[in-house]
Amino acid sequence: MSMTNVPCVLWLSGPAGKGKSVIAHTIAKWFEDVGGLGSCYSFDCQREADHHHKNIFFTITRNLADRDPEMRRALAGAVQAMSSLKKTADIIQQW
Repeated sequence: MSMTNVPCVLWLSGPAGKGKSVIAHTIAKWFEDVGGLGSCYSFDCQREADHHHKNIFFTITRNLADRDPEMRRALAGAVQAMSSLKKTADIIQQW
């Protein structure tokens, strides 16, 4: 199996203020510059009460659909077939 055909996720975690966002945004900018398809999402420890974790999959899918017509069509087809995907926070259902 070629690693170029394997979807990848880069997950940075650690204490606040240690540079995770700088690293993530640098990688995201480089990836965009080389024409890669990806999404960058970060949690703000100052806004935990807003429950931003519920938006992670919505944000990633929207970012991917905005950049790739094939992805947009596939996502539109999935949501058309199962409209509950539009509003669910259930991670299992989303995947």
